Amino acid sequence: MEYHEICMWLPYRKELVDEIADDISRNGYKQDKRIILFEGKILDGRHRYEAARKVGVNAPNEDFLGTKEEAIQFVTSENVKRRMLSNREKEFFYVQRAEALGVQSRGAPEGNNNRNGGGVSIVSNDTFVPSQEDHADSIGVSRPTVARWEKGRKEIKSDPELSEKAKTFDGYVEAKKELKERKARKLYVPPYNIEDSMGCIVGVAMSYCKDYEGTNEEAADILVSFITKGCEQDSIDMSISRDNAKWFLELKKVMDLAEPKLHEFLEEEPKLNVVK
Repeated sequence: MEYHEICMWLPYRKELVDEIADDISRNGYKQDKRIILFEGKILDGRHRYEAARKVGVNAPNEDFLGTKEEAIQFVTSENVKRRMLSNREKEFFYVQRAEALGVQSRGAPEGNNNRNGGGVSIVSNDTFVPSQEDHADSIGVSRPTVARWEKGRKEIKSDPELSEKAKTFDGYVEAKKELKERKARKLYVPPYNIEDSMGCIVGVAMSYCKDYEGTNEEAADILVSFITKGCEQDSIDMSISRDNAKWFLELKKVMDLAEPKLHEFLEEEPKLNVVK
């Protein structure tokens, strides 16, 4: 039999199949442990199904009668909230659940906060979208945990490469790792004193910032000359010049990140408190 996509959101453990198969061999199959089917595929009981097949036993099954949303809630309750899953396994399940059910945004219009018996927020008469709090309650984790997972989900989803990679559990782990590394590179501030790098240009800045009337290209030449001066005559001066160049280029990375915010600042209307 095939496995339903909702079933595949859960972790698979071969050792659990072996353990159940051994128990079935010794004690027989527990008839109350039925395989649950939805849309003709296994929704719940994957490990029991494979264990029964392994020892040549036909496991009893029954159909889940309900909507896809109710099937997701059933699997969440039976397998996520009640089972000992790792935090990353719960996170992967949440991501799939959120993709399927959606996540109600904050500040939703009045009327979206009504609830039915399933504990999800009503967005329209026929569409139910859980809030982050609803997801947290269903999975059995805190609201801040879901908020953190949701932020990661959106960041991965916004990148086609990471989004494609994150479709499986192992791929999701890799996508999270790559996302973390990207953030680290973006937020990385080199281990140098910014005051030192500023010092390598402050002299030339004071020389011509106010009085210099040449072109930007000529100004750049002066700046390069100042940073690299003396390097052709002495190995110590060469080392200092190379450090100055390195510091200046690292500082430029910080300046590039600051530039958009400074443009926004200059474009805003000044708002001054005038004392009357």
